[in-house]
Amino acid sequence: MKKAILFLLILGACQAPQADNKQAPITEAEKQIAKDLVQGAFDHLWAGVDSTKINTYHTEDFIILEQGVIWDNDRIKKFMRNQLKRTKRPKRTNRMEYISIEKYGESMQIAYFNFAEFTKNDSIVGNAKWLESALAVNTKVGWRLKMMHSTGVKD
Repeated sequence: MKKAILFLLILGACQAPQADNKQAPITEAEKQIAKDLVQGAFDHLWAGVDSTKINTYHTEDFIILEQGVIWDNDRIKKFMRNQLKRTKRPKRTNRMEYISIEKYGESMQIAYFNFAEFTKNDSIVGNAKWLESALAVNTKVGWRLKMMHSTGVKD
């Protein structure tokens, strides 16, 4: 009996710690960090097409699930290189409407609508809308996006 109890104690000590899945209080400052992270990623990466900023906003293992396709940082860099080759690329401006921002331990779950306006020569040439979510994690270098999900919305 003692051996069985000792075995169970050792087994329990060897198991991976459970993730903190309880919703934690979130401060207004943390909500602003989440908003700045999402907005900054879209302003600098998707609109600004600046691959040097990826590590400012994404974890190394970041993925985005976009309309059934998985994008990682390497695929995003390739997309950006192709965008920069386009000489008549429209300017992209993003505006977010946040649905919720919740904190769970050292992560934040962000849900929002993303509205993009595309302009050329000061004329609107297109609009797009997505329903998106993001997971931000607190890393050694600050909050970073680890995962996003994006679904196009037709009005």
